[in-house]
Amino acid sequence: MLEDVVLPAEIIGKRIRYCLDGSKIMKVFLDPKERTNTEYKLESFPAVYRKLSGKDVVFE
Repeated sequence: MLEDVVLPAEIIGKRIRYCLDGSKIMKVFLDPKERTNTEYKLESFPAVYRKLSGKDVVFE
């Protein structure tokens, strides 16, 4: 599902960060070649993914 949200871009890496309070944040790294095409969408990707899955994610 994550690949479908960022469809024009390609995911090159994923990291999960575990906080001391027990929460998890997933960091998703997008292909730098597609940065110009997806830069203005970086704010909406986390909101769409959270609405669909209920999980927090950060795109870089």
